Amino acid sequence: MPRSALDTLTRWVGRARALQRPSLPEHGAVRLNLGSSLLVAEGWINIDGGLSSLIAGLPPPLLRLAYRRSGMRSHMDEETFVDVLSRHRFVHHDLRYGIPFPDRCAQAIFSSHFFEHITRPDAERLAAEALRVLEPGGVIRISVPDLSWLFSEYERGAKRAVVDGIFDADGDGEYAHHRYMYDEELLGELLGGAGFTDITRCRFREGRVPDLEILDNREGSLVMEAARPGG
Repeated sequence: MPRSALDTLTRWVGRARALQRPSLPEHGAVRLNLGSSLLVAEGWINIDGGLSSLIAGLPPPLLRLAYRRSGMRSHMDEETFVDVLSRHRFVHHDLRYGIPFPDRCAQAIFSSHFFEHITRPDAERLAAEALRVLEPGGVIRISVPDLSWLFSEYERGAKRAVVDGIFDADGDGEYAHHRYMYDEELLGELLGGAGFTDITRCRFREGRVPDLEILDNREGSLVMEAARPGG
């Protein structure tokens, strides 16, 4: 299929899915993965504004074509790409405009290395949205680059690596560049300002959110969990 035909197909899929309202599963806990990219775990609803989430669920031949036209070869093999987008639930949505689910519907929310790709005002709105959709006692877990650690590395002499890590684009697309950075205090303020309580810094793959052995995939990140009051 020529590139122009693939672009046309992508636009058509995007228009069709923009008219759909995502539904909640009939059974089981609702768990939302914000800005998921292709980092997924069984049973989670993965909300992302990228191309991969847009084409999720298309027939495998079209997914294979998209893989070969994408920059995913350095991240995963073709069979894994097709399997992830065929078997897991994705919702294509720009999270700067909120979370497209009703109040108090979710048991848990996870987000890995997404909040640094949106502005602080957008992050504040998204944190408030996360509080809204969590059930009382529900938990959010956010993982971001640790600005304090980056500063310490800078002071130790890794200046070029740190600056490149902050400012270089992480691929293509709307969310490629970092738009804000966090240390423990700044991330805690974001969560507290939204109304979360029990704000805790967590170790790698330790916490209250399920499936961390799969979802926590960046050791050395700043990771914090918090709860919606009322549990």
